[in-house]
Amino acid sequence: MKHNHILGKTGEQIAVLFFTEKGYEVVQTNWRGKFGEIDLIIRKEDEWRFIEVKMRSSIAYGYPEEAVDDRKRDHFYSAISEFLLQNEHINEDKVSADIFAIIVNEQEFDIRWLQESF
Repeated sequence: MKHNHILGKTGEQIAVLFFTEKGYEVVQTNWRGKFGEIDLIIRKEDEWRFIEVKMRSSIAYGYPEEAVDDRKRDHFYSAISEFLLQNEHINEDKVSADIFAIIVNEQEFDIRWLQESF
C-alpha cells in the first residue's frame, strides 16, 4: 500500500473519531458519485457537513488544505450536488462543505477543521 493511501485512510479515521466525539453521526465515508468522492458525510440533527480530509506528514510541500485546488473544489461541489439530488429530504440551507486538515509529525497531530471552506 502506498504511503499517501495509508496517510489518507489514517486521516479519515482520525476525522471520524473527531466528529463522533463532537456528537456528529457519520452518515457515510468515501461516498462515490459520477463526479468524485466525498471523504466523509456527517450530520447533527438537520445540519449536514461534507468533509474533504487532507493529511500531510510535513508542511514541506504546503499545508494540507492547499491541496484542494479549483479542480478538486469543482469535483467536490458536483459530488455534493449529486448526493443532494439523491437525498431530496436534506435542507440545502443546512449544508456545509468543510476541509479537515491534519499535519502529523513524530510526537503530535495538528488538526484544523476549516468550516465552510469551499
